[in-house]
Amino acid sequence: MHPDYAARYRAQRRVTRPSYRRAAVLARWGHRCGYCDAPAAHLDHIKPLAAGGRDIESNVIPACASCNASKGTLSLAQWATT
Repeated sequence: MHPDYAARYRAQRRVTRPSYRRAAVLARWGHRCGYCDAPAAHLDHIKPLAAGGRDIESNVIPACASCNASKGTLSLAQWATT
């Protein structure tokens, strides 16, 4: 394998870790869903990553399993009208 190709491949496969801590976000919200106030165990991206949202603390909110699954990759506006 050509050395330049190997370096590019490694750079593309690099996984970055978010700058926020999941436990801290959940604790800040009292482990409650930001959408329905049920107990939350998940984090949801307010603007989905699939829609160009960023994996940053200001774009995540605690969510219960039901809200997280039903919102999926929808925006808040799309999800509110379903």
